[in-house]
Amino acid sequence: MTNKQLEQVEIVTLEEKHFVGVAVTNAFRRVNPKSIQEVNDLFLSRIKEIPNVINADSYVCPHFANDFLFTYIYCMEVSRIDEVPEGMLGFSVPGQSYAKVRSSEKDPYALIKAALEAMNVKNNTRSLALEVFRFGEEQHVRNADVYVPIL
Repeated sequence: MTNKQLEQVEIVTLEEKHFVGVAVTNAFRRVNPKSIQEVNDLFLSRIKEIPNVINADSYVCPHFANDFLFTYIYCMEVSRIDEVPEGMLGFSVPGQSYAKVRSSEKDPYALIKAALEAMNVKNNTRSLALEVFRFGEEQHVRNADVYVPIL
């Protein structure tokens, strides 16, 4: 990676965030793209049911993985989670620091990993990474603002 590419990564601190959405869990080595698309379609068909939405122009996909499973959650950020539609998940992510990048040229996760190594900063693997997408753009990691939690 070049220094210019690594400089794209910034360290930011986000306040506590609240989300409502739908989740999909898959075996890491046997990803079922059909189940992911089905949950995405379900989320898109039910967005209007989610109350207290903060920004209707974007959606957030918190996710986590280990060597066996990964969970991806299609969500809207909300101001509070006192009303969660039937069949959806409402949860909060505490305020914390993240490495953030938006890259259309390189894999954003590779950029963040290289930048963290250069800064001698560790990824917080016990928290959720966030991908923020804008409606109307192709859902692809290179069209997302990617936030990786750090220690």
